[in-house]
Amino acid sequence: MFVVSTILLAGIVLFLCLKLFSVKKEMRRITEDLKANDGESNVSVDFVDRDLQKMVLEINHLYERILRIRANNKEEEKMIRESISMISHDMRTPLTSIIGYLQVAKKSQDKEEILQNLDVALERAKYLNRLVNDFFEISLIESGQLSGKPERVNVSELICEEILAESPEIDKRGIEPVFRQADENVYVTADRKMLARVIQNLTSNAVKYSSGRLEFRLKELAGTSRIAMTIISSTTQAIETDKIFQRFYKEDSARSKGGAGLGLYIVKCFVESMNGTVRAEKEGEEFRIIVELEKT
Repeated sequence: MFVVSTILLAGIVLFLCLKLFSVKKEMRRITEDLKANDGESNVSVDFVDRDLQKMVLEINHLYERILRIRANNKEEEKMIRESISMISHDMRTPLTSIIGYLQVAKKSQDKEEILQNLDVALERAKYLNRLVNDFFEISLIESGQLSGKPERVNVSELICEEILAESPEIDKRGIEPVFRQADENVYVTADRKMLARVIQNLTSNAVKYSSGRLEFRLKELAGTSRIAMTIISSTTQAIETDKIFQRFYKEDSARSKGGAGLGLYIVKCFVESMNGTVRAEKEGEEFRIIVELEKT
């Protein structure tokens, strides 16, 4: 009996030694794989020991996560460089124009010419101010500091105010705005300042690129507690509706009209921060932007 027990114990010890030797060998192999790994490929999981397999699988998952983070960082870095380049270009153009018109005005002896040059310089300065405000709002959005105060807002009133504010440009372009809404004022739950900026950007964009039509519609969506605000304009431009809300999106043909391609990106961010949605549609020459918000 003693001999049998001794043999059995010796067998167990031998098995454990072989197991330990095998594990140590596989651990050395894992170490060598990790040293030789360039961070672009997974470590082999062909091991006898299941616990080692699980450990290596976790290491590979970590590698994959690191690779995703690295790719995202590269993409973010690329976007930052492009943003800085575009911002510099968009701000340099009006600034150079302002300096040029002021220099011409300073040298001129004709009072009427001086006033004309000052008017142009003032217009470009206002445009530059809008750009600065856009970039400031973008910085708030990108840093996660965008926050609003939901309240009961009369969206009908904001639309009327914006039509009046844009009336000089609307008259200049020979556009007759149409506002179709319910018999009574329409109220939504939103941040008043954000919603005013949304309507301002959408109206300004529609007036700037419209070839004659400008229509506003407000209606309650059946079976929901949401209000749809639709701004319709007519344009012959080719518009990629799936890209129009991207930051710095601009069609080449629109560059002569000015703008940094930030207005609709700000609209999207503001609308989504108010728990709403926004989308664009185009059929023929009719271009529509639809904003949906919660009804109060």
